Amino acid sequence: MKILQIQSKQLLLVVLSVLSLYSISFAEAELTLLDLNDNKVSVSDYKGKWVIVNYWATWCPPCAAEIPELNAFHKKHHMTDAVVLGVNIEKEDLEYVKEFVKDFKIIYPILKAEDSVSSPYGNLQALPTTFIIDTEGKLRKTILGAVTLERLEKIIKLKDVTD
Repeated sequence: MKILQIQSKQLLLVVLSVLSLYSISFAEAELTLLDLNDNKVSVSDYKGKWVIVNYWATWCPPCAAEIPELNAFHKKHHMTDAVVLGVNIEKEDLEYVKEFVKDFKIIYPILKAEDSVSSPYGNLQALPTTFIIDTEGKLRKTILGAVTLERLEKIIKLKDVTD
């Protein structure tokens, strides 16, 4: 019986070790995509700033509703401590996406997703999905659904990733 207990504990330690390695590599995943003008943009380009990575689509009403909030956040912070990167998941009509960005007056960089259901930070379960990357490039929070300026402010000012 004692041997079985020891083996169980050893197995648990192995599983926990594997899981902790996965979470470290996952938390430090890098995102590099092309913007709407085919320029390469990476999250690591913004090291030292919080990066708000927002996955969205033109056909998504909550995505459109949060654009003013993301614009306000980006405008307030992009020169100092945080930026927004929008990642559009649509593949069909790049010109339509560009027109949408212009019509909605989006001021933050828009990138083209390579895969419409996943990111280096995890699978997309809903739109919009926002990944909060801290100043060291680590994933700190995932938000499903629309975000607000107030919520983003709280996260970066208080480093509050628990809500």
